[in-house]
Amino acid sequence: MTPPPQPQEPDNKLTIAFLKCDMLPDEVKRKGVKYEDVIHHLFEPMLPERLTLETKTYDAVARHLPTETELEDIDAIVISGSFEDDAHEDATWILRLAGHLINVRDNYRRIRIIGICFGLQVIARAFGPSQIVKNDKGWEVGSTKVSLTLLGRELVWGDEAESKDYIMTQQIHADIVHSVPEGFELLGSSELTPVQGLAAMYEEEEERPAFYHSPEHHLPGDPWRSVHIIAFQGHPEWDDRILLPLIDGYEADGAFDAEFAAGARKRAQDHHDGRVLGRALLKVLGVGVN
Repeated sequence: MTPPPQPQEPDNKLTIAFLKCDMLPDEVKRKGVKYEDVIHHLFEPMLPERLTLETKTYDAVARHLPTETELEDIDAIVISGSFEDDAHEDATWILRLAGHLINVRDNYRRIRIIGICFGLQVIARAFGPSQIVKNDKGWEVGSTKVSLTLLGRELVWGDEAESKDYIMTQQIHADIVHSVPEGFELLGSSELTPVQGLAAMYEEEEERPAFYHSPEHHLPGDPWRSVHIIAFQGHPEWDDRILLPLIDGYEADGAFDAEFAAGARKRAQDHHDGRVLGRALLKVLGVGVN
C-alpha cells in the first residue's frame, strides 16, 4: 500500500495508537493509575508547547487493532507490557497482533513502532526468528543496569555531556528474548537478560518518512530519524507506584519469596532513567527534546 500523501501543513499533534495488552491490577488502579495514561505521563512533560499528544487506545487482547483507515492518521504504534499471556504462546490475540505488526511494517512504512517489555518480545517474535523463553536466571525486577551498545548509547544519550555506557530502567519480567532477530540491532543487555533493547533502521537508500505533526526543520537528525522500530525490555513509563503493588501481588501468590520481594521493593524505589529513555523515544517520533 502506498503511504498517504503528507498534509500541506503540519497539524502540531503527535498521534499514537496505544495497543493495550493487559489490564493493570486493581491495587494499581486504586492508586489512580490507568494503563493508557502512562504514555501521557512520560511524554507530555517533555513536549514543546507547539505540540499536543493524542493517544488512541486499542484492546489488543480483545483483538481490537487499528483499521486500515485509522492507520493513515497515526504517527506511531506503542505496544504495552502484558501479564495476560506469554509472548511465546500461540494465543489467538498474540498471533493476530504479530500479524498486524508485520502488515504495518510492510505497508505503512511511515508509522514508527515502539515496544515496551512484552512489546519487545512480540516484536521479536513477529519479525524473528527469535526465541522467547523463560529466563533460567529468574525474575528481573526493579531498577536495573542495562549496558548499552554503541548504537544504544547514541540513541539514548546522544552527544550529551552526561552520556553513559549504561542506563537504569525499571523491570518486571521472567521471559526474555533469546537472540536478536534478523534485520535488528542490539541496543543493550543486562546481567540477567541478553536482549534489553532492539532497533530496526530504515534502509540506507530509503527516504525517511515525514511526520504529520511537525515541519522538517523541527525534526531530530540521525540516528533517531533513521529508526523504524525500537523496543526495550524495561519500562520507562513506570515508577514505584505501579511496581510496588505488583511485587506485593507476586509475593502473595508465592511467585516471590519474602527475601526476593524485599530486594525487589528496594530496587523499585532506586533511581531510574525513565525520562532519559522517554526523551530518546520522542526523538524517534520526530520530537526534538532538550
